[in-house]
Amino acid sequence: MADVAEFVEKFRNEKLEVIDTRDFDSYSSGHVPGTVLAPFYERRWPDELAEYMKGKKTDILFLSSNEEIGEKIVKLLSERGVAANVITYEEFKNKGGFGEAKMQNITAYDFSNYIDEYTVIDVREPYEWSGGYIDGAELIPMEELFSSYGKLDRDKKYAVICEHGNRSIYAAMFLADKGFNVANVEGGMNELRGRGII
Repeated sequence: MADVAEFVEKFRNEKLEVIDTRDFDSYSSGHVPGTVLAPFYERRWPDELAEYMKGKKTDILFLSSNEEIGEKIVKLLSERGVAANVITYEEFKNKGGFGEAKMQNITAYDFSNYIDEYTVIDVREPYEWSGGYIDGAELIPMEELFSSYGKLDRDKKYAVICEHGNRSIYAAMFLADKGFNVANVEGGMNELRGRGII
């Protein structure tokens, strides 16, 4: 197994894929930008990740919340014929001196109470937008966001919304990784409508 400094160097040179196995709340509260979330569950997770690893040419490192879970990951993947490198999230973050990307999840109710604090980005498609939108929101469909995020203002506080809150999670994570202050609106426009907020 390579040492942590070697993993850090490979990651910085884009020669290592890093999969963070912590839960969603831990990841959104702080993660190393450029890592991928795949929360660890003992059931389907090992089969799916073993299959994924077999088709990859890039080295993969798993980050775990603690050493006990790390040992389980190594054991379960080994039973499926795959060798896995695992270290704790804190060890990787500290050794690399990485800053953390953070994303907040806010309820539709909280969003409606603090809407004036945010610049709203709606990542739905134009046909969805035509069915209703938030006044002052900017329509940037998800696919466009990935190429046009450079036009956004890093000094603003953004809230990302979609129809049900699924696409917006990924969009908000992406923006957090790029250094933006961002929140995901849980339940999206559907929840806002259902609660009579819009």
